[in-house]
Amino acid sequence: MSVAARIVAEPESVMTATVSHMKELIQNVRPLVESEPSLIEPGGGISYVVGDLHGDFEALKYIYKVWKRKKDGKIIFLGDYVDRGPRQLETINFLLALKILFPKKVFLLRGNHETPAVNSYYGFSSVCREQFQRQAKPMYNEYNILFSYFSPALLLRRTLLLHGGIPRGIARLQEIADLKKGDLDAESVILGQILWNDPSEEYPGFEFNWARGIYYTYGEKVFKEFLENHQVCRVIRAHEVFDEGYKYFFDGRLLSIFSSPGYRMDNKGKIAYLTGEEEISLIDVKRGHETENPERAVT
Repeated sequence: MSVAARIVAEPESVMTATVSHMKELIQNVRPLVESEPSLIEPGGGISYVVGDLHGDFEALKYIYKVWKRKKDGKIIFLGDYVDRGPRQLETINFLLALKILFPKKVFLLRGNHETPAVNSYYGFSSVCREQFQRQAKPMYNEYNILFSYFSPALLLRRTLLLHGGIPRGIARLQEIADLKKGDLDAESVILGQILWNDPSEEYPGFEFNWARGIYYTYGEKVFKEFLENHQVCRVIRAHEVFDEGYKYFFDGRLLSIFSSPGYRMDNKGKIAYLTGEEEISLIDVKRGHETENPERAVT
């Protein structure tokens, strides 16, 4: 049995993964993500969409149980797999194993924490030092090089999925598709905005994002112009925690989800469930409970 197959069959076995196992996961995933375009277009159909996890392996195991009941559907992760949480390596390694076993069903998008400029400060580098000791630097670098090949966006028919938000100043979605992979610190302005931008209900246009100190917030006016100009009907993003695990903006055309419950006090975690008709339901992320049917989820 391969390393990936063993980890997915017995999720807790990821705890005993050796350095050689992790290197194998990285080496096997890299050609898969490197070959994907920067704007993935996998078609429609049933899809699950997962927001920030930040090392929440318990939440990820629950999400996997929900998804595996209907493996005919895709599952798209919107980034921020590492930093801050208690089981960062277990989380990313389990995701890599999923990608290896289900390369056309599992999609790992890039978040702003999948850059060394961020994860060198917010926990992932410390986790690598503790876990790998003398091999910490090369292993940390290997993970970040892999992250740089994660695609920043995915288009499900007319639903655009990304981590942070719409970028300012693009004339065509093809400009996202044309983004070069391997941009380690996301120095491309377009890529940086996709990873960092936030929606704002205060201003109609693009404004400097003072809360983060980088890139922009985008308001309803420019958001709806973006949808119209690019023939997109809605956007699903992550990047922010909300008490209920999600928030709708701009007449329901933008959905923001966060999938790690209890990340900030007692916030809920949610994942989105899209039917073939692109209707959206929201599923609670729980720990230590039986999985619930998507049909019974709160809409």
